[in-house]
Amino acid sequence: MSRLVPMVVILLAPCVAGCPMPISHTETVSPPIVGIVRGPDAYHVFWVIPNFDRAMPAYSLCIGTGDTLLPAYEGLGAIQGDAPLDSITCVQWSWRNSLRAACSGNIERSLVSGGRWIDGEEAGRYRIILMREDSMPPARGLGRRVLNGPPRPHRYFVVVVQWLEQPDPDGPATVRTVAELPLRKDVEWAGELSLGGVFGRWCASVATTRLTHTLYWENHKREVITFTLGPPGKAHQVPAC
Repeated sequence: MSRLVPMVVILLAPCVAGCPMPISHTETVSPPIVGIVRGPDAYHVFWVIPNFDRAMPAYSLCIGTGDTLLPAYEGLGAIQGDAPLDSITCVQWSWRNSLRAACSGNIERSLVSGGRWIDGEEAGRYRIILMREDSMPPARGLGRRVLNGPPRPHRYFVVVVQWLEQPDPDGPATVRTVAELPLRKDVEWAGELSLGGVFGRWCASVATTRLTHTLYWENHKREVITFTLGPPGKAHQVPAC
């Protein structure tokens, strides 16, 4: 179930990456933000907080539920002058008993919805979410640290497909089925999520960059991964839509 909920915007002073608690701030240096936040039920109050770092023209947007802040969006600000208006749509959802937040705006797209699925007499639309999990690999020995440097965080990307149904056009949408479509383990970056249809066939696509190795060099290969979408529970990777 999803519904519109109140949204409050607060500016934060410069701080480290993540979602710190807000402190008093009198300058408005982040861009104007217009957004929609959708929650899973009627018992949550959300706070949307743009965290602007003056050292770089960027900000992190976090969504809070109670005393928990969830990073959801990376946007761009401006050191001088006004930054362009960004319109952001967010949804809070649950994955493996953990609350998550996904947003899409002009800079970053990790959430798209639309299309149409049909299963007998029932029909609905898709919601696609690009999720990233970060983890640190085991510590390296002294010899490997000298040769390869300190370990880098490992990024694990999953495309989550939700089949939504909404019998009442004016009522809330509910999630009927969910599918997880993990990307390759060597993918270092994923983004630019999109949803499109060709002759009644709906597909979700995501741009990726993965690290490839030759004899002496490391290279970054960019490719687009596409999944075809069918009735609830049916989704798989295809070369193209």
